[in-house]
Amino acid sequence: MMKGSWDSLKKKYGSFLPALAILLFMVAVTGQVFGSAATAPQAITTPFLHLLLTIIGALLIICAGIIFFSIKLKKINRELTNRNERIEEINIKLQKTNKELEIQKDLLNKKYYESDKFFWKLIQSADDGISFYDKEWNLKYANPAFYSVIGYDVESYHTTDPAYFIHPDDSEYPKKRMNGLREKGIFVSEVKLRHKDGHYVNLSTRSVVVRDEAGEIFGALTISRDTTRLKQVHEELIKANLEAEMSNRLKSSFLANISHEIRTPLNSVVGFSNLLLEDDLSTEAKKEYIEHINHNSEKLLQIIGDIIDLSRLESSQIEITYEEASVNSIVNEVVEEAKKGIKRNEKPIILNLKDQFEEDSDLIFTDRIWLKRVLTHLMDNAVKFTLDGSIEFSYYRENEDLIFKIKDTGIGINKENLGHIFEEFRQEIDGHHRPFEGLGIGLTLAKEVIERMGGKIFVQSEKGVGSEFSFSIPYRPAGSTKAKLKALFKNQQEGPLNWSSKKCLLVDDNKDVLIYLKRILLDTGINVITARSGVEAIEIIKDTHDLDIVVLDMQMPEMNGIEVTQEIRKISRDIPIIAQTAFIFENDKDIILQAGCDACLIKPIRKEHLITVMSSFIKPN
Repeated sequence: MMKGSWDSLKKKYGSFLPALAILLFMVAVTGQVFGSAATAPQAITTPFLHLLLTIIGALLIICAGIIFFSIKLKKINRELTNRNERIEEINIKLQKTNKELEIQKDLLNKKYYESDKFFWKLIQSADDGISFYDKEWNLKYANPAFYSVIGYDVESYHTTDPAYFIHPDDSEYPKKRMNGLREKGIFVSEVKLRHKDGHYVNLSTRSVVVRDEAGEIFGALTISRDTTRLKQVHEELIKANLEAEMSNRLKSSFLANISHEIRTPLNSVVGFSNLLLEDDLSTEAKKEYIEHINHNSEKLLQIIGDIIDLSRLESSQIEITYEEASVNSIVNEVVEEAKKGIKRNEKPIILNLKDQFEEDSDLIFTDRIWLKRVLTHLMDNAVKFTLDGSIEFSYYRENEDLIFKIKDTGIGINKENLGHIFEEFRQEIDGHHRPFEGLGIGLTLAKEVIERMGGKIFVQSEKGVGSEFSFSIPYRPAGSTKAKLKALFKNQQEGPLNWSSKKCLLVDDNKDVLIYLKRILLDTGINVITARSGVEAIEIIKDTHDLDIVVLDMQMPEMNGIEVTQEIRKISRDIPIIAQTAFIFENDKDIILQAGCDACLIKPIRKEHLITVMSSFIKPN
């Protein structure tokens, strides 16, 4: 308890202890002096007393100073203590703030790291090339896409002269880029770079300058995108658009030509048919009119056939059917028709046929109808475009191919048009001022058919000199026609057919067709029964059990030919049915035969075709 009180006093008055000690010392000395003076007054002299008083005064001043400065020092200490306490509080707050700042710093560093990592992955995985250059245009960084777009790795790229990659047409690209960046701070352009494989790729580039905090340029960033495929697609679209526009113009011209080409022969057919109705016509005049009607009818049928074939061509429905056929026979038919055309048009043209094909091997497997049509188109063109001179038709075998050549001395074709001569609707001169008729699809059909047969077609021409069309098809031998002809003549009976004991049912909803068919069968003596509908035909077949053949139209109201055929087959499986149709697509023919018909004739039906097909099913009396 005593010790605690002493410590408390010491702490409270410790600064005054030196002054108190000096004061006590002075009191003791003074008491000693005055005590001595009381006992021995003679011992104290005046100087001594003055000295003593001076010392005492000095000591009192020192004590007062000590006390004063002690009080001041204590005040200062209190202030310092208060300040220290405030500083301690501030330090505590600062430590807390520093700790919070450290936490925030760690969070920012983490976010910065994640953000940096994200953008790094983003740049690395970008499909576009990203590259950074310093102000001297030295490459400092590039992502993998920058190198892969031209097929190089980092090492091989940096060991190659940058000028090597730039296409000669874009040799000024680096200079233009630098000038653009200096003037505007941005440069957008396209450039072609050489790929490692040797071809060039098209790049769309965008460059921007990069500045430091002081605003000084220290580099440039470039983003490059491979637009090679996009450019190809764009060019293809432009080309397709131009081709579509051209096709539309050609089709418009084609439709105008159709109107003219159909109406011209139709005008002759109608006109000469009306002339036949006049009285007092001589036999020669009738013969002449009928010849004109037949010629223009054939021409009209050919035009309609070409239009239908064009539709089949565009829908890829042209079918090649291989059968035995005589090359010599096909060529002779084409040449004879061409001679008639030359004679009819009164052209001074000499037609030469060079048969370099062995007669004992002229029988081949081919599509007879299509081969004849191709040769007819080429021969018709030669006759059409040759005003005078000669036409030479030659054909021969060369290795495993069969070669056909038709050469004329006609007007020829300009060289710039040779590349388009086989395109549909193409004619060297279009419009109302064109000097030659035609739809402009014959060569297109010929080329397509020949290629379907596995061959190729070629053209050589010079304007004002003439043209030569040639084509080759694979030679598929089928033997000689001599043996075939001998067998045919041996089995052929002399005189006209005699079917007087036979019965034929003609089914068609068109009265004119029935009259026509009945008339061409008149010479055979066959008994003809007619029906105007499928329902009527079925009733006749049910009631007539000795019918020998049925000629049935496929397109009729109520019941079409397919439905009638199916019903007939329920009644009889043996009676021959010959279908007649205006549909000529291969799949239509297949459907007709699958329904139960035995043969199919394509309208218009010719007498010889009908008799030939019927002869396959009816034996003469």
